[in-house]
Amino acid sequence: MRNMRKWMTGLLAAAMLLSLAACSGGEQAPSQAESGGQEVILIADFSSGSEQAEEFDLIQRETRTVEEATPEAMAQALSEWSGLDFTLNSAAVEEGTVTVDWAADSTLVAGLDDAGLDDREQKEEFHFYDIDSLRWFMMDSLYSTLTANLGEVEVYYTMDGGQDLAFDELYPVNVFPADTPYLGSPFYFAHANGQGETDGADFSRTEGIWRLDGEEGTASIYMDGEGGFIAYYASGSVEAAGYLEYVDEYGDGNGRYDMYDGELGWINGFYFDSDTQIHMGNNDGPVYIRVDGEPAENPAPGALMYSPGFTGATPVETNNDFHGGYCYKDQLDDALTTIVNAGFLNDFGAVEGETIEQYIARWAEVICGWEIRDLAVQDGGTMGSYPASRVTWLTGENEDTRRWDALMVFTDLYTYFYGFNMSADYAGELDDLREDVFSQLELVFPEE
Repeated sequence: MRNMRKWMTGLLAAAMLLSLAACSGGEQAPSQAESGGQEVILIADFSSGSEQAEEFDLIQRETRTVEEATPEAMAQALSEWSGLDFTLNSAAVEEGTVTVDWAADSTLVAGLDDAGLDDREQKEEFHFYDIDSLRWFMMDSLYSTLTANLGEVEVYYTMDGGQDLAFDELYPVNVFPADTPYLGSPFYFAHANGQGETDGADFSRTEGIWRLDGEEGTASIYMDGEGGFIAYYASGSVEAAGYLEYVDEYGDGNGRYDMYDGELGWINGFYFDSDTQIHMGNNDGPVYIRVDGEPAENPAPGALMYSPGFTGATPVETNNDFHGGYCYKDQLDDALTTIVNAGFLNDFGAVEGETIEQYIARWAEVICGWEIRDLAVQDGGTMGSYPASRVTWLTGENEDTRRWDALMVFTDLYTYFYGFNMSADYAGELDDLREDVFSQLELVFPEE
């Protein structure tokens, strides 16, 4: 389903570009400005995750003359060309970096329904039918335009005066940390299903248990020497599990190791001080020291199973690296309902003072990828000897409102989730089906 989505996005972009090429005459070579000012090359980047954007003609260029080649001027020129509001609060240029703070009323942040678009109509050759494609287009286009005109710079995206650029929903990643450079949509799509290319990086030196300051009873990180890691709180509860990527920034073989969780969330980056010591961040971050010993091995998770299951379902997501567990999503043949089956390491108690309702709410947002509302938690009895909860919540608004209805089962090591993600207008028609499914769920472990 994800590959189909990327293919369809590329097909739509290619169709739009046929129209765009007819209007602009294709790629233009820069020429000298006739009336003063500076010429800049604007780039309309319809990649939307494709690594073959040039081959499929998903990139268009146009030369414009601006008074001064600043990021703000380039963003304004993109607005005039596309009809979309590339509105910025600010853009700070320093040696080797550009930090762009997107305005709340930009089309990127506000979307098409809420952004005023000033007095311009959305141009046909830049018409988008889904918010994901529009947002990737705007971020990629400004990023490509800035790097084309300002040379080798790192571009950082923020909003609200320096906060993380974050959206309620954007596939495959919806948060861009303020301290991490934007890397272009092909990077994020390539890593959507787990560890991406690492250019032959050797992770063997990372293998072992690393403790904060080398002291017992502190936070720790276990790394398997093959690019995987599990981070633990001082209490021993799992904080995150994921994979590493190696970035040789200066070509000297002493680069940065970036840590990502199973949802492509960037956690931190570290450098080696020696074979037995690493430090987090670029400067004087926390120090972790390799210690002797072996990490405790968690048994393989079980799964909530429904027999006889569903026929004709279409796989939407298969994630075997979901916070120490798994997450599978399958769309039913009504095309309005998705079944979500997940299991993940139980970190209840890792957040001081957190109630079980707050724990459920936290994981509900991780599972659905949206900000939730109207969460309701009811006692679900037990499954075997394990307590269970029946949970419902809503996401989206108006005709896009989705209703979630799930059963969650809590064991000492894992939390299990089996739920329905439905169009809210259609949810009532599935009441009997849901009750039947939930009544027949069984928690099955690998040995069974």
